[in-house]
Amino acid sequence: MSSLTYYSLPGYSESWREKYGFSDACLLGSRLEVTGQTGKDPSTGNVPATIEEEIAQAFSNMNDVILHSLRQAGKLSKGDGATGWDYVVKLRTYHVGLSKMQDQARDIMVQNIKKWCPDHQPLFTMIGIESLPFPDLHVEIEVIAEV
Repeated sequence: MSSLTYYSLPGYSESWREKYGFSDACLLGSRLEVTGQTGKDPSTGNVPATIEEEIAQAFSNMNDVILHSLRQAGKLSKGDGATGWDYVVKLRTYHVGLSKMQDQARDIMVQNIKKWCPDHQPLFTMIGIESLPFPDLHVEIEVIAEV
């Protein structure tokens, strides 16, 4: 098996790595697997007031993790203009209470996918769940990216 390299964003994610024992991402050859990213503001730890803002923040957080991981791995230069989402081939999302807001959540997800992936259509699975492990969170996104 090839060697595995793990990455976490400096600051908030590194503290979670120490406290909970998991990383943000793992590079396996040319495939980057990224653990679930939520809509928490990474600088404050606060969850946005609306589901629209929470999902948008989760997409932004995912972008930051992908870019950081690829730069750390030497797969991306800082000024190349790419977004992390340019490399995403699959995303899976988990939604608390999805049965009560299916249309709204799906529409918000589609808007963000089209915004972040304007030139490709990644595989997408949306899953309704009872809860996430941290209070006040309603969505978590995990992705597979290919570099």
